[in-house]
Amino acid sequence: MQQILMFGLLMAVFLALALAGLPVFFAMGLASLVFILFTGGAVPVNVLASSMVQGMDSFAFLAIPFFFLAGELMNTGGITRRLLAFASALVGHIRGGLSHVAILASMVFSGVSGSAVADASAIGSSVIPAMKEQGYPPAYAAAVVAAASTMGPIIPPSIAFVVYALVSEVSIGKLFLAGAVPGLLMAVYLLATAAWLARRRDFPYTERASMRRLLAAGRDALPALAMPFIILGGIVGGVTTPTEAGVAAVLYAILVGLFLYRELDWRGILKITRESMISSGMILLTIAASGIFSWLVANLAIGDTLAKTLLALTDSRWIMLVLINIALLLWGLALEPAVALVTLVPVLVPLANAYQIDLVHLGVIVVLNLMIGQLTPPSGVITFLTAQIAGAPLHQVFREALPFTLALIGVLLLVTFLPGLALWLPGVLIRG
Repeated sequence: MQQILMFGLLMAVFLALALAGLPVFFAMGLASLVFILFTGGAVPVNVLASSMVQGMDSFAFLAIPFFFLAGELMNTGGITRRLLAFASALVGHIRGGLSHVAILASMVFSGVSGSAVADASAIGSSVIPAMKEQGYPPAYAAAVVAAASTMGPIIPPSIAFVVYALVSEVSIGKLFLAGAVPGLLMAVYLLATAAWLARRRDFPYTERASMRRLLAAGRDALPALAMPFIILGGIVGGVTTPTEAGVAAVLYAILVGLFLYRELDWRGILKITRESMISSGMILLTIAASGIFSWLVANLAIGDTLAKTLLALTDSRWIMLVLINIALLLWGLALEPAVALVTLVPVLVPLANAYQIDLVHLGVIVVLNLMIGQLTPPSGVITFLTAQIAGAPLHQVFREALPFTLALIGVLLLVTFLPGLALWLPGVLIRG
């Protein structure tokens, strides 16, 4: 019980500093320092620096900036626009067609960027103005793009899965594959929800594309459609590590943007590189600060203590999964996914081991929960972004996103209680 109280003190200081407006990595570092000083020398101060360095001491973390950069290069180099044109030719004639275009384009874009924010920015900047022009309510346009972008960290590759894998010491390749089926389920549920809303609210549609236009759009988008298969094929086939796959994605996006579509130039590449490095740097700073956080959690044996306490109350794995889902959903309402991954996963891993919950299955559950939290107040980072693009009142966007949020919770329940949805593909393609 004393360890849990000490952990509560650590979290309380961190949350107070974060809510006060400090950057997350500063809040984590200062909370850890306060905790160390509070222990009166029981934990040496030099642990603070050494743990932060060790928290970043992994080659696999280089995958994060490369996937960020690949997504930005796709958007600027014309790849995203061609994906949207192909999706429009496929489903634009269905009632509420641009809703389906946003979802399908997000699904494909997710196979490169690995980031919900990058997905929302890339797809939203193109689709939302077009939806408004066709007469869709701006809040609805923002909501459907925000909901679709939650597929970004689930469909492989995924920056969130990279972070989870390194915190929990699970295979990145297995996690990438585990997200494939749940990601497709998310797309199906979101498409079904959009179709129901379109019929109910009589949303517009466009003329059916001719076969010539469909084939031309497909041919133009083929290099973009091939990109996810190149990335995932390299990892699963053992040809590349996740970091090397990220490098391959960047090189592929540069070659396609420079020489095939000819919408990139070297000056633009330098600008995109600088901006994406700043974005990924913020995540990496948070991971570095989390090194001391994770060390303190391990040193206090919070996960083991919590597991023993809960095992005394129930030995049901399914009840524990429900409790984990509730805790993660509530956490996702308040703070961004990167923070949750580096603070909660060290606590959840011993708990999962005690209840014989597969850590790959848990990884999909954790990330899916945190993505749902990105749609809901008060945090709702993705919703803030798309609302700004649409120029829509935030409360209206949250209301329009509610049916999509419920659909995603339906997928979460399926993945939670049918572990095979996450574990089947890695079990087939990766042995050991």
